Amino acid sequence: MLVGTYEHKIDSKARIVLPSKFREELGDCVFSTIGIDRCVSLYSRSRWENVMTKLQDLPFSKSKTRGLLRVMLASAHELPVDSAGRILLPPVLRQHGDLSQDVVFVGVNDHVELWDRDRWYEYREEMVGELSEIAEGVEGF
Repeated sequence: MLVGTYEHKIDSKARIVLPSKFREELGDCVFSTIGIDRCVSLYSRSRWENVMTKLQDLPFSKSKTRGLLRVMLASAHELPVDSAGRILLPPVLRQHGDLSQDVVFVGVNDHVELWDRDRWYEYREEMVGELSEIAEGVEGF
């Protein structure tokens, strides 16, 4: 299970060190794509295969499905983890998340999200302020 929050910096060559707590579960190759809410989603190989299975079962005849598939998969990248535990973030992902230097890795159970640090803390504060309302609206919680 991927949980926790870790602050890191993107270096001048667009590389970032994966937190050691996440590196073990993500493995030596990370699958990434644009995430919802202007972040970048990172998956292990097995979790990415699960995502791909779900996507294959969606009806391509629906315009929203086509849009989701096109944008998600056109932005997807297989990112090898180097010997220093770093991944190289492609420009399309950095642009989507507005990631320049200070970032936050957020564990979200089956994947990790990479956020611009300031955007993450703004989003988190907003969600914490609405937490009781959110909990009431989440079925099964």
